Amino acid sequence: MLNRLIELCTSDTGLFWIIVGSDLAIALSYFAIPVTMAVVLRHRKQDIPYPWLWSLFVVFIVACGMTHAVHVLSAFNGNRTVGLFAAVEVITAIASVATAIAFAFVLPQIKLLPSPREQREQLQRLVGERTAEKDKLIREINHRIGNQLQVLSSVVSIELRKCESEETTQVLGRLREQLHGMAREHVARSSEDYLGTQNVETDGQAAPAEVVREFGAR
Repeated sequence: MLNRLIELCTSDTGLFWIIVGSDLAIALSYFAIPVTMAVVLRHRKQDIPYPWLWSLFVVFIVACGMTHAVHVLSAFNGNRTVGLFAAVEVITAIASVATAIAFAFVLPQIKLLPSPREQREQLQRLVGERTAEKDKLIREINHRIGNQLQVLSSVVSIELRKCESEETTQVLGRLREQLHGMAREHVARSSEDYLGTQNVETDGQAAPAEVVREFGAR
């Protein structure tokens, strides 16, 4: 069985069909690849640098596929396809030279394009910087709100010490309790949303948690 297969593959008929089958398989592959590339270019044109170069590659690959298709026709029709074969060869030569020249001109620019890894690292760095700026701003806002609550509570406490009216004293007392509650809620939400702890610090400034302790001491 093996000897017959070897004889078949080494005979003129066997070699003929091997060449024809190989050219046909290559041609089909060359025609299938550009279709995939064209679909990708159509849907991701904005993401592909130098789409015209991509299109030129499509033309080049199709032209190469046409040469193998003509080889198959020539195997069956002989010299009758010489004119077609010459035309396809000229088209393929033009597409090949144009692609090579275009790639040579664009290559220095392509080398300057950031790689996906570099783009990912740059994006992560920018996100980290923007997140740090946002967190710093939020902490500063929280700190200022805490300070304002402390100031209001101090003013109310001062007025309580001066107040002689029972009714006014009760109103100011309720107001101070509301300020205490607002301060505790502010610290709890700030810690839960941004820091995950009850100890909030902002660049060495007084923490909102300290404001609550200050309120409790009054």
